[in-house]
Amino acid sequence: MRGLILWKQLTMQVHWPSVMGSYCWRRRLKSILLALMLAIALIGLPVAAKTKQNRAHISVQLRWLPQAQFAGFYVAKDHELFHREGLEVSLEPGGPAVNGLQRLRDGEVDVAVAWSSDALDLRRQGADVVNIAQLLQRPGTMLVCNADSGVTQPADLRGKRIGSWLVGDQFDFGYWLQRHGLDLQAVELIQQRPAAQDLLSGEVNCATAMSYNEFQTILKEGQLKKDLFTVRFAQESSGFLEDGLYVRAADLNDPVKRDRLVRLLRSLADGWRYAARHPEEAVAITERYMEASDSRHQQAMLEEVLQLMDLNQGFGLLDPRAFARSAEIVGEGSDETAAISRAAKGAWSLKIWRAAELNGPQKGPLGPAGRQTFATLVASPWFYGLDLIGTTAFALSGFIRALKRRYDLWGCFILTLLPAVGGGTLRDLLIGGMRSPPFIFQDSTYLLVVVVVVITGSILTSFLSEGAADSEGFNKILGLCDSIGLATFTIIGAQVALDAELNWWWMAICAALTCAGGGMLLDVVTGREPRTFQGEPYEEIAVLGALVLTIGLLIADHFETLQWPVFAAMVVSWGMVFTCRQLVVRHNLRSWRPGL
Repeated sequence: MRGLILWKQLTMQVHWPSVMGSYCWRRRLKSILLALMLAIALIGLPVAAKTKQNRAHISVQLRWLPQAQFAGFYVAKDHELFHREGLEVSLEPGGPAVNGLQRLRDGEVDVAVAWSSDALDLRRQGADVVNIAQLLQRPGTMLVCNADSGVTQPADLRGKRIGSWLVGDQFDFGYWLQRHGLDLQAVELIQQRPAAQDLLSGEVNCATAMSYNEFQTILKEGQLKKDLFTVRFAQESSGFLEDGLYVRAADLNDPVKRDRLVRLLRSLADGWRYAARHPEEAVAITERYMEASDSRHQQAMLEEVLQLMDLNQGFGLLDPRAFARSAEIVGEGSDETAAISRAAKGAWSLKIWRAAELNGPQKGPLGPAGRQTFATLVASPWFYGLDLIGTTAFALSGFIRALKRRYDLWGCFILTLLPAVGGGTLRDLLIGGMRSPPFIFQDSTYLLVVVVVVITGSILTSFLSEGAADSEGFNKILGLCDSIGLATFTIIGAQVALDAELNWWWMAICAALTCAGGGMLLDVVTGREPRTFQGEPYEEIAVLGALVLTIGLLIADHFETLQWPVFAAMVVSWGMVFTCRQLVVRHNLRSWRPGL
């Protein structure tokens, strides 16, 4: 700023035509300008030094030597995306002699890129390292067999020589073998050399390979994909998670360090997305960090690595189910199932990913891990059974209405169908997107329940007395099943809204619509005012239950790695709705109506 002021004063005081006409003055002007530039530079140096000093330093240990596998890191550094987030990031190259996780444990680096197999093994030994983001959301390890190996199916591997680095890749291979009725004892496992040398020279029949590295080398050597027997463990759900970001657990409890990790993850997301949009530039940037490079190989590597990521939606998001499967694979492969299972508890956290808001602000009371748990519990067999009981009760109410109106068989079917699935269908039609087509078209069991109710009811009416449907015993059973359905549908409606990433208040609205939408359709079709509008609490109970569930899930969200808090919230909500409905039925309770 002072340099600019000095320049303005100079230009105001100097008469330029006379100055330019004099050689002496030209020399003086040149000296003045040089002095000005020097002064501006001297003024700017402390500012630049101060800016650099203010940046928080983070050291990241990469898992291997510089290559396109880490292109997003180099792009973020080259384009100063780290600087934009106020970070000074040093990228430490890995290699065969570098154990990144041990360096992390010893405090030599702040973040390490590592495989889940190595992290679980180190946690088994007592090191508290935690996964905060999963860069490669699908494993890249695969099995490749030569065209002349005679292997065309898993059974042909018996007695074959299999190359492995023995750095964890043998766990993937062993787990896959077990799923096809074999084990590692059925093959001859050979420790292989780098770059698929043993497979290409014919010293082994098959070898493990990374889809983005050794497999590209094999193809480059003239091997044709159609002639090779290949297995991508990611497609077979037999591979553990590979490149993830790991930190010390203590750093997650430090607000300052936690904030730095959030900014680091945001920078990496931008770096990888830029690399995906400009792959040639990303490879060129990466090659500046390499001693020697094959550009075509690096481009192929980057293209394959990007296929293992979810860049547009959920970059860096760890799937808890995939991590649990990783622990299972590593546990079985290392014969340390119990120890690895214990090590997997608390081995990941989504706090950094959620704070980075890579997908925008969170909607609803649960993060990704809690939503996954919630959806799993709702889809469990015991809850599905409650769902079918409620569907049956709602269907019966429609069938009885049809009987009283003496409808024909088709009329009975329609009136049975409406209350049974009408509410959920209306809900799905309104939500659209992921709920299209509606659930009734995706699971034929609900339609089967309606058909069974119509057929069974039609047969029984031939044997039962005319007033059997109005008997006290029948109404008690129907009321009990109806209460079960109301409680169950409340939770299902809330879960659908949460799964659709709607705001929390839509959980209550979807719960009410799921519970009462079908009944209202039934009343409209039969020309009767909805009973729930005439003072009988019904939707109100569903709304209240959904609000209780929302509060419970907010509490459960603080325990992201545990399932029981989510289950407890479901039980409390379900029990409250069931109890309230039973009280309404038994004591003939009524809602408050304005003006009365």
